[in-house]
Amino acid sequence: MDQATGGFARTYGVELLFEWEPTLDADELLRAVRERRPSAELMGRPDEATTLGFAHPDLPVRMKDGSIPAQTHLLWTEKPFEFTEIAEEDLGQSWQFPEAREVVGLCRHRLLLTDLMSSPLPPADRLGVFEDVLAGVLRVLPASAIHWRPTGQFIDPDAYLQGYDKGGAARFFAGALNVRFYNVQDAPGDVLMDTLGLGALGLPDLQCHYRGLEPGRVAAMLANTAYYVFERGDVIEDGHTVEGPAPGSRWRCRHEESLLKPSRVVLDIDPGPPHAAGRR
Repeated sequence: MDQATGGFARTYGVELLFEWEPTLDADELLRAVRERRPSAELMGRPDEATTLGFAHPDLPVRMKDGSIPAQTHLLWTEKPFEFTEIAEEDLGQSWQFPEAREVVGLCRHRLLLTDLMSSPLPPADRLGVFEDVLAGVLRVLPASAIHWRPTGQFIDPDAYLQGYDKGGAARFFAGALNVRFYNVQDAPGDVLMDTLGLGALGLPDLQCHYRGLEPGRVAAMLANTAYYVFERGDVIEDGHTVEGPAPGSRWRCRHEESLLKPSRVVLDIDPGPPHAAGRR
């Protein structure tokens, strides 16, 4: 994922992992994509069946000298999938796909699906066209796993398609957001949780450093607040509060540098005493 100076990605992409080598059929893939994006156009023909591009003229991106359509590209790479340090860490945060390690261990082939010239789009438009193309590609090329790099997790393609078909929040949570969990090693009992996914779309992710709370309830609060930010934008100002896990509780927010990698601006959510941990 190519990072821009503002902290969000110039390109947004996922890896599709396969046990067997997939073949790109341009006509079949275009038909599947057009079921979800009727205006999609094929950009040329595949180069020896290794590259395929889709233009989206219904989503023009303004440039200095005019505008160009947003684009999505499917790329074949000869380099086989391998367990890198990043992959290992992402496997440890793949809460929606408990079988990920076993499934990924069987995969040797991969395709990269990425957008291009799309970062200026509103987050919902940018993610929406990407999710539409991904769903179309998966209908034709049933991958074994998705390495969703912008959210630091592996996703079950069947589960993704189920969430996609439901639409709304279910589609967003099917891959575009991950709530990560870390025990703080030098502070027993302290927990640090954050979201990953909003930053890649130009919005602040969330983080919460706490102790003595049930992680599942904190995770639900972070996920719900993240979806609010995705829909409304960066509208929660420093000093504003959001509802905590307990009815009627209010947790104060402020923007700050993330405690976890990747480095980015996040909205820190402070549960207040006696549950706040770390320094604020």
